[in-house]
Amino acid sequence: MKLVLFGDSISAGCNASKWANTPPLQPAYGELLATNLAQAYGSAISFRNLSEGGQTSGWGVEHIDRVAAEKPDLVILAWGMNDSTGEEGTCPVETFVANLEAQMAAVRKAQPQAEFILVASMLPNAEWRKANPGTLLLYRDAMRKLVGAGVALADLSAVWEALLARKSYLDLTGNGVNHPNDFGHRIYAEVLTALLAGSSGSK
Repeated sequence: MKLVLFGDSISAGCNASKWANTPPLQPAYGELLATNLAQAYGSAISFRNLSEGGQTSGWGVEHIDRVAAEKPDLVILAWGMNDSTGEEGTCPVETFVANLEAQMAAVRKAQPQAEFILVASMLPNAEWRKANPGTLLLYRDAMRKLVGAGVALADLSAVWEALLARKSYLDLTGNGVNHPNDFGHRIYAEVLTALLAGSSGSK
């Protein structure tokens, strides 16, 4: 299976210890997911991570040709954090959804059988002056309406809400603001693994 991940700095792997080149050198969630799937299904997984830090879903529309060129079987689209905290203000929900739809349409044009997982982002630190966790929840609710044949939702927003009921934000973050630490990257990987392989893929 050819798997492509496309998103912002979270998906690029920021603050995973491997990304930071510091022990214990744990990979980011995309690589963890690919490993889990290979073990669960006993099959080779071709994994490409085309994510780029600091970018938004609008940038994703402009560069989706990179994803389409891979002719992927499965695409994980993971946007929202920067859309909700940008210097120019938050991206309207309608625009955010339209950007996701445009990305999926472009990939399907090149690979009609491609399937998608939309990731509802982890939440930012509510004490951060740019944080708009409510906007991310609105994005999540809108993404639910896109779920259907060949499109699933990985609701990390809900998982983060549940975790924050028992843990401090610093337990989950690598930068104190908007990136997961190793534990957070494992949470991302486990949620996605559960969608694709159930308990058989859990490490």
